[in-house]
Amino acid sequence: MSQFTDRGPALSSHGRTAAQRSSAIGAAFLGGVTAAGLGLGALTVAVLLLWVASPAPDSGPSGALHLAADLWLLAHGGDLVRTGTPSGVPAPVAVTPLLLVVLPVWLLHRAARHALATAVDGRPAPGDAPGAASVVAPRTLLGALLTGYLCIAAGALLYACAGGLSAEPLSVLVYVPATAVATLAATAWRLLRHPGADLLPDRALRACARVPDGLRTFFSGARCAVAGRAAGFALAALLGSGALLTLLGLGLHAGRVGQDLLQLAPDWASRATVLLLCLVLLPNAAVWGTAYGLGPGFTVGAGSTVGPLGASAHPVLPQLPLLGGVPDAGPGSPLTWAVAVLPMVAGVLLARSVVRPGGQGPPGGAGGPWSWWATACVAALGAGFCGAAMALLAGLSGGALGTGALAAFGPSWWRTGLAAAGWTALTGIPGAVVLRAWRRHTGRREGGAGGADGADPSGRGEPAAAESQVSTASAESAASAKGERAGAKGLTPAKAAKATKTAKAATAAKAARALQGAKGARSEGGREGAGEEEDAGEGEEKRDAAAGADGTASRPDAAAAAGTAPAAAPESVA
Repeated sequence: MSQFTDRGPALSSHGRTAAQRSSAIGAAFLGGVTAAGLGLGALTVAVLLLWVASPAPDSGPSGALHLAADLWLLAHGGDLVRTGTPSGVPAPVAVTPLLLVVLPVWLLHRAARHALATAVDGRPAPGDAPGAASVVAPRTLLGALLTGYLCIAAGALLYACAGGLSAEPLSVLVYVPATAVATLAATAWRLLRHPGADLLPDRALRACARVPDGLRTFFSGARCAVAGRAAGFALAALLGSGALLTLLGLGLHAGRVGQDLLQLAPDWASRATVLLLCLVLLPNAAVWGTAYGLGPGFTVGAGSTVGPLGASAHPVLPQLPLLGGVPDAGPGSPLTWAVAVLPMVAGVLLARSVVRPGGQGPPGGAGGPWSWWATACVAALGAGFCGAAMALLAGLSGGALGTGALAAFGPSWWRTGLAAAGWTALTGIPGAVVLRAWRRHTGRREGGAGGADGADPSGRGEPAAAESQVSTASAESAASAKGERAGAKGLTPAKAAKATKTAKAATAAKAARALQGAKGARSEGGREGAGEEEDAGEGEEKRDAAAGADGTASRPDAAAAAGTAPAAAPESVA
C-alpha cells in the first residue's frame, strides 16, 4: 500500500505537466486560428462596406465574400485567375498588393509573440518530479500555431476556388505556407536568445556546426547586427526616393490621371473604391519608382522598359489612375539622369550607420574599434542585405495582369537587387572607410586640444590646485611674519614691505608652476609658457637675493643687530 502512496506525487506531477503542455499547445493552435480569422474578417468587412455603398452592385453578398477570400489569399502572395474575360481565355492576376501583406504578417507576428511568451527556460515547476518539463518547446508551439493558421487558409482556398475571380490552387499552396513560416521564423529569431537550438532540426544544427568558427562568429555577432541596421537605413532611403519619384510622376501627369479616374468611375462610390485600390497599390508603385531610380527600371508589358535613360513603346495600359504617371515613350533627359543621386544618398546613410558612435566596440576592449578592413566588410554585408531585400520587394510588387502584352508588369527582381547592392556598395564602402578615418582624426585632435589646455576630465587637478592655494596662503603668512620680525629688528617699513612683496611674487610663481605640472600639459606651447614663467621666477629670486645681499653689505650694523637679536630681546623687554 505504501508503494502506491509513494508513487502518488510523481503521477500527479506527471499529470499536471501533461495538462500544462496540452493547454499551451491548444492555446497556440487557437492563436493561429484567431490570427487567420481576424485577417479574413477585416477584409470581409471592408469589401462588404464597399458593396453596400455601391449604387449598382454586379453581384450579391456571396460575390463580396468571395472577393474578400481572394484578397486575403492574394495578400499572402497567391495568384488569382479571372475567367470572365471578353476573349474567354482565363487571365491571371499575380500582382500582390504590398499594403495588404502588412495585415496577415502583423497578425501572425502578434500571435507568435503571445505563443512564445509561454516558452520560458524549460525548467520544471516547484513540486514537479526531477526531469519533468513544465513548458513546451518553442518549435512545438510554433508548429501548433502554423497548423491552426493553415486550417483556416485551406477553408478559404476551398471557398475561393470557384467564381469569376478565383484563387489559383498551386500558387496558394506554395505562397501561403511560405509567408506564414517566414513570419514565424523572423519573430522567433527576434524574440528568442538562442533560436537555432529551439527551431532548427538536428540535421540543420549539424550542418551549421561544420561552418568555420570565424564565419559563424562574424554572422552572429554585433557586426552582423550593425550591417542589418545599416541595410535598413539604406532600404528606407531607397523606398522613400521611389515614393517621391512616383508622386512626382503623378503630379506631372495630373491631367491624364484625372481623366482616367473620371472614365473608370463615373459616380462617387466607385471613385472612392478606385482611390482605395490606388492607395493599396501605392507601395508597389514606390518599389517601381525605386527600380526606376536605381537604373534597371520596370516594364509595363510586351517587353517594354521604362528607365531614366529612356522609355520604350508599350501597349495601351489599363485606365488605372496609378498607371497614368508612367513616363511617355522617348529618350531620357538630364532631369531623368539626375535620379542617380538618390541611390548615392542611400549609400551615404549606410556608411553613416556603420561608423556611427556606439556602433563599434569600446577602445581597448575585446570588441575594440574596427579596422578599416572590418569596416569595409560590414558595409559590404549591409549592401548585400539591402540588395536582397530590394530583390524580394521587386519580385512581390510585380506580376501579370493578363495574357499577351499584359503578362509582365513591374521591375525585374534580380536586376533591381543587383543594382541596389551595387549602388549602396559603390558609395557605402568607401564612405564608411573615409568616415572612420575622419572620426579617428578628429578624435585625436580633440584629445590633443584637451591635453594642451590642461583639461583634466577626471578632476584629479582639483586637489593639486587646493594644495597650491594652501601653500600660497602659508607662504604669504610666513612672509608677512618675516616682514614684521625684520621691522622689529631695525628695518624700515618701506624695506619690509618690499621684502614681503618679493616673497609673495616668488611664492605665486612657484604655485603656478606646481599647478601647471599637476595638470599635465602636453603641447609644445604649454611647455614653452611654463619654461618662460620658470625663468622669470628664477630671475626674480636672483634679484631678491642680490638685493638682500646689498642691503646686508651696506648696513653691517643691521646684520649685527640681526645676529644679536635673540640675546638683546630680554634687555629691551626689561
